[in-house]
Amino acid sequence: MSAFPKLAIFDVDGTIATHGVVPDDVLEGMRHLHKRGCMTTVSTGRGYVRLKETLGDTFDTIISPEALIIVEHGTKIVDNQGKTIFGADFNEQEIQHIVDFTRANIGLVKLVWFNPSDVATKVPVWCVNEQDVQAETEKRGYYADVFTSPISDLQELLVRYKPTNVTLKLKDYVKVENLKLAFTRTETNVIFQDGNMEFVKNNTNKALAIAYVVNRLGIEAADLLVAGNAINDVEMLDVDCGFTLLVGPDEIRQTIRSYLSKTDNIVELNTPADLGRYLSSL
Repeated sequence: MSAFPKLAIFDVDGTIATHGVVPDDVLEGMRHLHKRGCMTTVSTGRGYVRLKETLGDTFDTIISPEALIIVEHGTKIVDNQGKTIFGADFNEQEIQHIVDFTRANIGLVKLVWFNPSDVATKVPVWCVNEQDVQAETEKRGYYADVFTSPISDLQELLVRYKPTNVTLKLKDYVKVENLKLAFTRTETNVIFQDGNMEFVKNNTNKALAIAYVVNRLGIEAADLLVAGNAINDVEMLDVDCGFTLLVGPDEIRQTIRSYLSKTDNIVELNTPADLGRYLSSL
């Protein structure tokens, strides 16, 4: 193990932030890493725009200026300004599968949205029911284009924008969490998390995105720190690296730990604030 990391990559929700709030302990931990020459960044399921919104004034403390940012569950890598460096776009056949699945299971779905590659473009949010449009517009309208239409219009948008990640917001009574599935006869996987069903290509995840980043930056495995807390962090937490941090209440940690192939050297922490204090102790 390296004495000190040169690159630290953090999940956001539940790892360094609670309900979108980053504790002061985390910010102090980040500053400590920076003072000792460690670059910091994040690997998140959020798109770049929502990430910027969540981190707010703390963005520049958490994301080093020269860092690459992993977004949309590892399907896209962007720079500090949101310019796409790498993206695993869905092809038309995969988009057809997503639309067919949505149509066949429409009774379970409330919304469908995706992040365009151009961060200046509003996020299309397709509502199954017209009565949801106003409420969703009030909730998301400043960054999203909320609408309802025939599902064929949604398909045309998907083909036009070629997204890397498509999210189905499930209805409140559908309760599936901490589950990943691979479909047959198509090159897509799904992640169930936070009431969402998220389609990604089956050759993408946070671990592969990290491999891309560390290779591009010339970082050795022993000099890498990764921290996560949820099902979409499993591959990332199994990466060979010098420091692996698993964050969350004991019950959640037990669930995620059961997915991992290597658990001997994992540092387990209860809260984001605990993570921050751990970073300051390095």
